[in-house]
Amino acid sequence: MIKGKFIDNLPKVYGIYTGGFIGFIILMAIGEQMGMTAKAIGVAFVAFTIFIYALIGYLSRTAQADAYYVAGRQVPTVFNGMATAADWMSGASFVAMAGGIYFKGYGYMALLVGWTGGYILVATLLAPYLRKFGCYTVPDFVGTRYGGNLARLCAVIVLTVASFTYVTAQINATGTIASVALDIDFKYAVYIGLISILLCSMLGGMRAVTWTQVAQYIVLIIAYLLPIFWISNKMGAGFFPHFMLADEVARIGELEQQFGFVKNSAADLATVPKGLAGITKAHSAVNATPWAFISLALAMMMGTASLPHVMMRYFTTPSVKAARKSVGWSLFFIFLLY
Repeated sequence: MIKGKFIDNLPKVYGIYTGGFIGFIILMAIGEQMGMTAKAIGVAFVAFTIFIYALIGYLSRTAQADAYYVAGRQVPTVFNGMATAADWMSGASFVAMAGGIYFKGYGYMALLVGWTGGYILVATLLAPYLRKFGCYTVPDFVGTRYGGNLARLCAVIVLTVASFTYVTAQINATGTIASVALDIDFKYAVYIGLISILLCSMLGGMRAVTWTQVAQYIVLIIAYLLPIFWISNKMGAGFFPHFMLADEVARIGELEQQFGFVKNSAADLATVPKGLAGITKAHSAVNATPWAFISLALAMMMGTASLPHVMMRYFTTPSVKAARKSVGWSLFFIFLLY
C-alpha cells in the first residue's frame, strides 16, 4: 500500500505502473501463442491504455484553478521531462518523421537537428522567463509584458492558428494509428481518439494531462524500443543501437563511395540496392544544398520553441531552476527515442 503524498510517491507509483504494463505485454504474447488474433490484441492494447489514462484523468480531477491550468506548479523536473517527451513523441514522430526519414533519407535529418535545437532555445530564452512570470498562459505573459489587450489578442490568434494546425495533424495521426490497431474505418477511429483524449483531460486539466503523459511516455518508449532492440540484435548491430551509431555512420560513408551517391545520376540510382535507393534519391531532391538544410533546421528550431503545448509544460515546475532542468530531462527522454 502506498502512503503519503502522491508527488512524494511518484517513482513508486510509476514503477508499479511500468511493471503492470510489462506484465500486460507478456500476457498478450502468451495470448498470441494460444491463438489470439491480431485484431483482438490491438483492441486489448487500446482498451487497456485508454482505461488507464481515463482512470488517471478521473483520479486527478480538480476544481482549483492553479491545479487545473498549471498542475499546481509542483511537477518534479524528471517527470515534467517525461511528460514533455510524451508531448513531443506524438504522431509527428511515430508516423511523419519516421516515415519521412525511412523513405526520403538524410534531408529529413534537418527535422531532428531543428527540433533538438528548439529545446535549446526553450531552455535559454523561454522556459525560465515564463516560469518566473508566474502566469497561467502564454497570452497572459505577452499581454502583461507588452501591455494592453491588443498584444494579448495577437498572442491568442497566433496560438489558436498554430494549435489548430498542429492538432489537425495529430488527430489525423491518431485516427491512422487507431484504425490500424482496431482494424476499423478511419472516420470512426478519429472519434475514438477524440473521446479518449477528452476522458483523459476534461476533469483534471493540466494536472490530469501531466500524469497521463508520464504514463504515456512509459508506454511509448517501451513500445518503440523493445522492437528496435530485438531487430538490432538480430541484425548483429548490438542490443543497444544507440551505441552503434558511429559505426553505422562510417558504414554509410563506405556505401556512398561504393555506389557513387555523390553523383546521383539515373545510371547510379539504377545500380543501387532497393533498400538504399530511397536514401540516394532523397539526398539529391530534399535539402540538396547546405543552405536548404540549415534553413529548414532553423525554421524547425523556432517553430519548436514557440509551440503552445511545449511552452505550457514549463509553467508547471516548482521554480525557475526546475524549469531549466526539466528541459534537459526532456531532451534526454526524447534522445532515447530519436
